[in-house]
Amino acid sequence: MNKSLNANGDLKLPALLGLGGALFSMHFGASSMVWPMNWGKESGSSYLIAFAGAFITSLLLVLFAYIAMSRGNGTYSKITVKAIGKKFGVIYSCITIIVLGPLYAIPRMSAAAWDSIVQAFGLNPDNRILLIIFTVAFYLVTYWFLMNPGKAMDRISSILFPVLIIIVIIVVGKGMITPIADPVPKSYDTSAFAYGFTNGYATAEILCALVFGTVIINSLKEKGVSDTHMNKNIIRVGIVGLAILTCTHFCHMWIGAHTGGTIDLTYTALYTEVAIELLGKIGGVFFCLALFFAALTTAIGMASGCAEFFIDTMETDKFTYKQVSLAILILSTIFGCLGLTSLLDILGPILDGIYPAAIVLVLYYTFVPKCNEARGLNMCKWGMTAALIMGIVDTIYTYGARFHVDLGIYNTIYEALPLSSDKLAWVPFAIVACVIGYVVYREKDKGGVTNE
Repeated sequence: MNKSLNANGDLKLPALLGLGGALFSMHFGASSMVWPMNWGKESGSSYLIAFAGAFITSLLLVLFAYIAMSRGNGTYSKITVKAIGKKFGVIYSCITIIVLGPLYAIPRMSAAAWDSIVQAFGLNPDNRILLIIFTVAFYLVTYWFLMNPGKAMDRISSILFPVLIIIVIIVVGKGMITPIADPVPKSYDTSAFAYGFTNGYATAEILCALVFGTVIINSLKEKGVSDTHMNKNIIRVGIVGLAILTCTHFCHMWIGAHTGGTIDLTYTALYTEVAIELLGKIGGVFFCLALFFAALTTAIGMASGCAEFFIDTMETDKFTYKQVSLAILILSTIFGCLGLTSLLDILGPILDGIYPAAIVLVLYYTFVPKCNEARGLNMCKWGMTAALIMGIVDTIYTYGARFHVDLGIYNTIYEALPLSSDKLAWVPFAIVACVIGYVVYREKDKGGVTNE
């Protein structure tokens, strides 16, 4: 009998905790650690409501993403192509992976690590030369590990990442026992729930889950979990991993809220300064070093995953894994040199634009009973298309506001849309489109058409 499974064919507790911890580790990178504290600081006394919104997009929907891949019987690219057609599906999945990888998520790792170093060691944050030198060095090291994984990668992930977790536990414990200050009112005009919901996009966790899902499913298969028990055990693993992530999100938002407006910093610089405030200069330095190696590990994993995705999707022998990895890291270096704040300002709205369609995809495969039948897939196609169009509309509006460009009647029309003030205008359009897609579908024969 398989030692990892019980008599019912489900994971035993040790195996369940092991896979749940692995899932948590994959998601608990620089963004899921740093962003919640920033959300808490900006939400102040409204942090509980903001947490409720962020919980949906950065935690609950992540669990649904794993369920969606299992019920869709395929990888991210395959379930996307199945839902919206080969041409559109390949284009959309490639765009999301490019954003998830070399344009945004990977360069965010080096940028976050640099912000922490600047804050911990008192460097000049405006020194672009040092930023460029650090970024180039960061991705040269990343490339070396990609081409020469060996035991060094295992040592980084098995030794230095736990160091980061220990420091986080110490910061969280100290921060909750002796908070820096009392919460102040939120610093934004929108509702706290909508703020948390839309800022949950920033972690890109749904897209990460759609990439990491294959790893979890394969791990379950290796442990002997059968197809009939797959969904149940994915849910169990997801609950364990995301329960831990929920605790870290909540604690970091609590601590951020209890900075009480005393720290005028954001993201990694904020977290580093909080560590210094609570633990002294040495605490900030240790946090900075641990974050660097955690970011490096995450960058290596993301770059490897993106390279494998493109090799599989392109289905060609013209490019090797090494060549694709190099191209990804060159782009990551270029965008990493922008710095974290500039990276978020310039590329953040693109993530907001593509995320709604991914949410529709995940919700469809999670909740529609016969998700692989043609009529339902047509409904998903319409919903995803509407969500993507409205996401693009929202992105254009956001860029106009961010760079102070008057778009005239475009702004007037957009602001008149329901839920546009909360950046959720895509929701009603996606719902209506799903209904239309379901109603207008025509059977091609009496038996119907099923896309398995």
